[in-house]
Amino acid sequence: MLARFAREPHQEASVVVVTSALRASVEDSGDHMAGLSRVRQSLAAIGHRLGTAWNPSYYGKDLVLVRAGKHAVPAGLCMEPPAGGSDSGVRHGWAFDFVSLSGSGDERREGLLRACYAISMAARLRRDRPDLRPCRAADVLLRVPGLLSPERGASLLAGVLVRPLGGADEGSGALPGEDPRFPGVPSADAWDVFAQRPPQRGLYAVSDVHDIEWGTLDRESGERVTEGSAHELLPLSTAWLDGSLPVADVLDRAYRLRVRRESLLSRHLRALSDAVAAGGRLFATLGDGLSGVVSDAALMRSAMVAANAESAGRMHSGAGVAPMDERGLTAARRRAHFSLHVTKALKGTGHQERFFHAFGNPLDSRAADSVVGFLSALRRAGPGTPGFHHLTHALRWRDWWRLHLPPTAQGHIDQLFASIQESIPDTSAGA
Repeated sequence: MLARFAREPHQEASVVVVTSALRASVEDSGDHMAGLSRVRQSLAAIGHRLGTAWNPSYYGKDLVLVRAGKHAVPAGLCMEPPAGGSDSGVRHGWAFDFVSLSGSGDERREGLLRACYAISMAARLRRDRPDLRPCRAADVLLRVPGLLSPERGASLLAGVLVRPLGGADEGSGALPGEDPRFPGVPSADAWDVFAQRPPQRGLYAVSDVHDIEWGTLDRESGERVTEGSAHELLPLSTAWLDGSLPVADVLDRAYRLRVRRESLLSRHLRALSDAVAAGGRLFATLGDGLSGVVSDAALMRSAMVAANAESAGRMHSGAGVAPMDERGLTAARRRAHFSLHVTKALKGTGHQERFFHAFGNPLDSRAADSVVGFLSALRRAGPGTPGFHHLTHALRWRDWWRLHLPPTAQGHIDQLFASIQESIPDTSAGA
């Protein structure tokens, strides 16, 4: 939609971005796909309510609304919560700005994409800080130095997805049936059709990039295994917040870094998708990962090795698989998500399950000790620590952890679950 709009001879546009508390919605739902569906439906409802005059579409995980000329913010957005999202239970934030357009079609599209990057950041800040009354992005971002730490600022710069990629990117873009964010990868819409009649045999598979914001450290040496997008942006955030770099320069440099990282992510996911093509199909149904059905575990494992080798030192993924059986797709999906959770609990270690795990395969005692160590460290660090949400998953899936850990680890994991229970509500119903 942004590309089509940019081809028209508009000199100025009013742009609104509506974001959502995606991770909170996923956690509250107790099921990844259910949480994602709630967010998509809520944003779609807001776009529908505001009408076609605002050209609703998506910018990464956000809703973007574009209209030629200068216009007041749609009245429905000034409601709390925004019109369309009130029944979904999804927390939203929004911001707007006016954008001047000039140059060729590619230059105009690039200008829109860069504007959406800044507006989306302002929307996220307003989502998390309801006390922020200014709604124009330029005014909101001027408040950042007095509100955030350098680490929080880096997360803000890294949290916005700059997709579709910039107008000067090589290639003709996505073909029909492919995800517009990831040319060459089947889209989530294709998965929706596929899921109506999934195969009765094979394995459900789900992948996700580990530590995409802050990267992964080796647990023994402390050396960096991969660099995260927020870690890469930390020097820019520091310069922004201490006043040594104007916000316009910060946004320009950050945008270019984000395009580079998203291009890397696109190549990483396409390598994974291509590697299973002989015996399966993966869809871009998660923000930083894929899901679908593969013929066997060896195929998915080898695909993970290939994709991680392609982006070694910059990003890597973990994947979980679970058999499709008479319990159906939903049951297989939940079990595969547990196995993906196993890989996250072992990231930064030398155990083979750090990047691939099949549901039902028990862990040895050394891997079990690493799991307990990882979860215990998160528990001690407390809320606000990157990755703290993994404790919610662990509590929800505690019976499955007991199934996969050896008897020697049972006492330690039970003590850990008891301590987690003191501060995190029981979410076991999601399993």
